[in-house]
Amino acid sequence: MIAFPADEPRRFPSTSHRYEEWGYAERAWYLEGRQGLGGIVRALFWPSGGVVEIGYHDRVWADRTPQPPAELFTFFVNDEAYQRLKRHLRATISEETPLASFDQSVFYAAARPYHLFHTCHQYAALALREAGLPLSPFWAFSRTSLAWQLRRAARLLENQLAVALPMQMIAGRSLEDVPRKIFFLTV
Repeated sequence: MIAFPADEPRRFPSTSHRYEEWGYAERAWYLEGRQGLGGIVRALFWPSGGVVEIGYHDRVWADRTPQPPAELFTFFVNDEAYQRLKRHLRATISEETPLASFDQSVFYAAARPYHLFHTCHQYAALALREAGLPLSPFWAFSRTSLAWQLRRAARLLENQLAVALPMQMIAGRSLEDVPRKIFFLTV
């Protein structure tokens, strides 16, 4: 899941939400309950309908779930990168009419089918790459491979920030471009 502080009006009046979360899954598995061995084969080897989940919550999923492992990665991006991420995420929805709504999440038909080479991991890697993170969707074929890339990106960006901030201070420039916080949660 990709999460960031919610900047839209409250969509669920009965609850307060601070975070907007985006996820991607195979529609038949996730919404229709068609699981089991047949569901695994269908989801991976036969391009089938995908679903985009948008949830609005008071805490990110890693803090809400009673079932670890959930690893939380936090990145700061500038406003331009944040807007590219949001545009990309919105473009992954094929139609504005929701397919379903559960609790604080709304599900939409995805623009791309779900299959072995376009799973939730590739979906996230593509979106985060739009925000400027050095990720390869090709190598995001599992939770482990995506987490490895996210750890690498965190180290690279931490090193860049360590150099960029003192240089801006030395040059006498203010940090006009206030960074936006985005989260990625592996499950």
